Amino acid sequence: MTADLVAGTALVPVAALTLREVKYRRELPFALLPATFALHQFLEVFVWMGLDGDVPAGLAEWAMRAYLFIAWPLLPTYVPLAVMLLEPHRARLRVAPFLVLGVVVTAYLSYVVLANPVKVIEHAHGLEYATVVQNPLIWAVLYIVAVIGAPLMSRYRSIIAFGIVNLVGLILVAVFYTQAFASLWCVFAAISSILMLVHMVRRRHLPEADRARGDRVLLTVSVRR
Repeated sequence: MTADLVAGTALVPVAALTLREVKYRRELPFALLPATFALHQFLEVFVWMGLDGDVPAGLAEWAMRAYLFIAWPLLPTYVPLAVMLLEPHRARLRVAPFLVLGVVVTAYLSYVVLANPVKVIEHAHGLEYATVVQNPLIWAVLYIVAVIGAPLMSRYRSIIAFGIVNLVGLILVAVFYTQAFASLWCVFAAISSILMLVHMVRRRHLPEADRARGDRVLLTVSVRR
């Protein structure tokens, strides 16, 4: 719970600074990710408190469902969409397959999270969310491909770095703490979202046409003699 609270609190100024860099609507979904991760960590604080009996059971249940909805169904579609909107028009086809895959994963995991019982199991340094998932390994692989594959296909180095950092974090958590995988990897992803602020700051140096429409406007001037 302490890690969730510290990570969420630390991300509040990062989220504010990232949103301040938004100049066009197409940049907003990506810039909202640090705020989403901050909210995500605060939601798990309420899940921990629910296990300790410090908040009403209804509030703890709502926080748990909201936390899982962000972690499982939302991100596979939201991350590829946010990345794709930032890309130049011709480069968006590189990310589009991951968005399509993400929509499929989101549809299934939405059913899992919203229509099935979920049990929260407390471990030493994280929480395990146990629910009914058919062929969990397959869905886990599809989830990872959608969420991490999209940033890796970006043409911006800071976004690629975000994908690489999360891939490394995913591998480390999977190897050393599989039981609380979702809980701990989401903390890791939240901390790495500072790279989103780095990207938004770097966008200041892009040509205006790149930021506004995602492609460069080539002007052809003909001169008569």
